[in-house]
Amino acid sequence: MSKYKKKRESAKLDLTPLIDVVFLLIIFFMVTTTFNNFGSVQIDLPSSTIQQTDKNKSIEIIIDKDGKYYISEDGKITQVQFSDLDAYLKSAKEATVSADKNLKYQTIMDVITKIKENGVDNLGLTFYE
Repeated sequence: MSKYKKKRESAKLDLTPLIDVVFLLIIFFMVTTTFNNFGSVQIDLPSSTIQQTDKNKSIEIIIDKDGKYYISEDGKITQVQFSDLDAYLKSAKEATVSADKNLKYQTIMDVITKIKENGVDNLGLTFYE
């Protein structure tokens, strides 16, 4: 046997991973905890009504090669007179004019003028053969 006793090193316990896990658990519980709303106040809000306006419709005015006017509204196409366009345009927010490409330019301008007179700001213009 040896003269000197070997010093036995004691096992060291590293606490760093333990502290990391504890902090992760604390963060997890802080995030998942629901908080009570102490001190919330009940208030009575006034009732309100939303008025539905008819000013959000879109119509299409179709002018054929003979100068006849048609209105396409909600999937229905009806023939109308030029003077009857006002009734349809008052309830429209946007309008599209589809005209025959061989139609007189003045006819199209008359329809555009009528559309602007009725306060429709969004206007589309298409031509077909």
